[in-house]
Amino acid sequence: MLELIPMVERFLPSNDPIKEDVLDWTVKRDAQDIKILLDWLNEARSFREKRAMINLIEGLVGELKMAVEELSDLQ
Repeated sequence: MLELIPMVERFLPSNDPIKEDVLDWTVKRDAQDIKILLDWLNEARSFREKRAMINLIEGLVGELKMAVEELSDLQ
């Protein structure tokens, strides 16, 4: 799996390191879940299954966006 390396390291720690760790975990986990759902989407047989997976993916993408925005605010 490709691991992203931060381009710039911060000089000062986050004001809320626990929240930052939780948000980092959320981003990683949501990205993994989205990848799995996209793989399953390719194998879905019915429109109903595809729509359900797309709804789940959309929800995870929304959560992912929110986590990234909050991480940005912390830094």
